[in-house]
Amino acid sequence: MLTTEAKAVLADLARKSAVQIEPADAAQKLAQARALTGSLKDYSGSAPEDVAAEEMTTDGPAGPIPARLYRPGKGGNRLLVWYHGGGAMAGSLDSHDMALRQLSSATGRVIASVDYRLAPEHISPAPQEDCIAATRALIGCAAELGCDPDRVAIGGDSIGGLFAAVVAIALRDAGEPVPSAVVMLYPNTDLRPDRPFASLDSEAGHVMTRESLAYENSLFVPRVEDRTDPFVSPLLAPDLSRLPPTLLVLCEHDPLRDEGEAFGRRLAEAGVRLEQRLYPGMIHGFLQMEGWIKAAADLRTDIAHFLSSH
Repeated sequence: MLTTEAKAVLADLARKSAVQIEPADAAQKLAQARALTGSLKDYSGSAPEDVAAEEMTTDGPAGPIPARLYRPGKGGNRLLVWYHGGGAMAGSLDSHDMALRQLSSATGRVIASVDYRLAPEHISPAPQEDCIAATRALIGCAAELGCDPDRVAIGGDSIGGLFAAVVAIALRDAGEPVPSAVVMLYPNTDLRPDRPFASLDSEAGHVMTRESLAYENSLFVPRVEDRTDPFVSPLLAPDLSRLPPTLLVLCEHDPLRDEGEAFGRRLAEAGVRLEQRLYPGMIHGFLQMEGWIKAAADLRTDIAHFLSSH
């Protein structure tokens, strides 16, 4: 059952959606979708006082990749590279700023938030390539940032969780050092239009719908036949073995719940050290909703506990 707090967020999102005018063209539709996704920060609450932020860039395949570095007042000698959610066509450093300040404070981790390129201006594989390149660069300069290069974790929420899986697989396949841990929050894992997951229908309208997901995916991976590529659907990767210890967070009332569970089963079958948590009553995106949903603090505590041993 949805919690009262989750229902309040959904009602407010419905209010925001209802006041949007009918888009006149594709550009206006995209702008509205980005604005609605970006508005999740409205639920994030207040920033902790013990976290400082600075802008930086890393080398990327198409030029410098912006990133935002968060430093907690306590701890801060381990790095967490983060890929924000937003369907690969929305979200930004700013949309996740408050949530990542809160996460940095809770975990005692330096967090590098990667500002990868977005679709439709930059379709797949541009976002994934940016995430991989930024991660390589950040691991390479971890010592310069005052962090242990052997204890660099990666993570992401929603499509960012998908990117975390893609990055880990890519580094493993390249024979490079893999991250010390992976955090995947309510991730996409399968972008096929005919993916057989009941939660896409049973939880429709809880932040997203089949239609909104189809729209995002059409911008990110326009060719349907490309969506079976493990680079965009890591659930379909032939080999998930030898990946880092993984925290997989799922929400009871999330259209992506079932494909997340399917990915967890594959990780477990491949012998990956997996911690999987299902948050009852919760909805997609609740890391960003601590101002309205108290369970976001519990989520941060669970992430901190997981990362403390990795």
